[in-house]
Amino acid sequence: MASAIIDLAIAFVDLAIAIVDLAIAFVDLAIAFVDLAITIVDLAFAFVDLAITVADCTYSQTTNRYEK
Repeated sequence: MASAIIDLAIAFVDLAIAIVDLAIAFVDLAIAFVDLAITIVDLAFAFVDLAITVADCTYSQTTNRYEK
């Protein structure tokens, strides 16, 4: 009887460890999604910067505003 209780306690400890491991995996996944979101935002800023640069270059060529 005592052996069965000890085995049950060990099984509950193993289950608790598995639940903690699952929680850690979910946190790691959430961190990965945040990193992905940051990368997408950085990419969007880079695209906007590129668009501004192209527009500025086009405007300066059509208006010759940099010529003196």
